[in-house]
Amino acid sequence: MDLASDSTTILGSLWLYPVGAVMVMLSAQIPPIPSTTAFVALGAVAGLDGGPNALLLVAAMMAGAMAGDLGTYALTRLFGQTRWGSTRGPRRQRAVDSATRRLRERPYIFILTSRFIPLGRLSSNIAATVAGYPLRTFTGFSLASAVVWSLYSVGVGMGTRFFPGLSTLAAVIIAIVASIALGWLMGKVSTFLLDRKNPRPGAGVGP
Repeated sequence: MDLASDSTTILGSLWLYPVGAVMVMLSAQIPPIPSTTAFVALGAVAGLDGGPNALLLVAAMMAGAMAGDLGTYALTRLFGQTRWGSTRGPRRQRAVDSATRRLRERPYIFILTSRFIPLGRLSSNIAATVAGYPLRTFTGFSLASAVVWSLYSVGVGMGTRFFPGLSTLAAVIIAIVASIALGWLMGKVSTFLLDRKNPRPGAGVGP
């Protein structure tokens, strides 16, 4: 795969990483921002001549993810879950209620898989704050989920390397479609695991 000459300036620029990090940060409060899709696409061209650096992509996504999580935590602590607009609307409120229950019953599974559930990132951050998790514990949860999410996103994009005959555009499209399909599957599996009846006694972890 070769990059077009007119795209190498943008993809090779160091500004790509802070801009990407800001995009991921904002998606914590604005879920429609396609941050995962953007990093999957960048992962598909990472390491190519003129393309971005894969490790820097992972680091940028992790930094943006943690900044967005901590921002949601601070806003929820400051204004409450219903006053700053993050949970306005019945769908978002149901997501927060469901996240609160899942967090109490199976915190570790939920924290690591919440990125793959619709509205999971926003609702899990709010739920952890409402549940009274201290900042130190919340930061640890955020770091763990950021590592999983960033490695997954960039890694899926880089998986197109197993098909060396693909054009750059085809590799990006295949990577995006694969990430959507895998994300949907992981979301379904994690939802099934989280919503199983009769959770083990003591499975919840107090804040």
